[in-house]
Amino acid sequence: MKPHRYLEGISLTAFGAGNRRMIRAVRPHAGKVRLTRQQLGGGLALLAFFSPVLARPVARYAPTAITVALVLWVVVAVVVGNTASPGTESGADGEALAGTWAEAGRDGCDGQDDELQDAPADADLYALIRYVAGMSDQGTAAHLSHVLEEGQARGLFGGWKIPDLRARLEGLGVALVEGKKLTFNGRQRNRLAVLLEALPESAPGTVPAVLHKAA
Repeated sequence: MKPHRYLEGISLTAFGAGNRRMIRAVRPHAGKVRLTRQQLGGGLALLAFFSPVLARPVARYAPTAITVALVLWVVVAVVVGNTASPGTESGADGEALAGTWAEAGRDGCDGQDDELQDAPADADLYALIRYVAGMSDQGTAAHLSHVLEEGQARGLFGGWKIPDLRARLEGLGVALVEGKKLTFNGRQRNRLAVLLEALPESAPGTVPAVLHKAA
């Protein structure tokens, strides 16, 4: 895998997904750190004692170190977000969550994306979204990854990735929500979603029968 492929498709969505995954990876370890009042007081006393010695090097190198750390964090977050496939991003409860960039399916294409199948009729797309939303305990929203999965099982969205479905919905003026929490049989998932209340009024559409199991 060439390094530059990890930085393709840089976006706030990729950064947000990667940032969430990194925070969730760090949080359990940070939560194990427990300082008593005595330890905290002793640390502050040592810091005050050595502050005259440390003041100059800290003032000199801290801005550069902080800048480098922030840049590295952003780069790694984008890489993690872009290489996350649906079902690989772990949530706070340890359940599999969807990534925002499907690297799988792009390999073996010699740098070319699969030809995208035509989008379904707007009314049918909205009907599918409402159908998928009904699978959650809340029934108020649908994750885009779930809509894509159900659609592809019905012969729709051939060659589509989550960014393609997102672009289609945003082109129709449908607002999306990042990290929407939905529950399925007691299991929570946080993913990019569309709220049913954001869907425009339209003629009733149809949800095709399942043709094959989604890949």
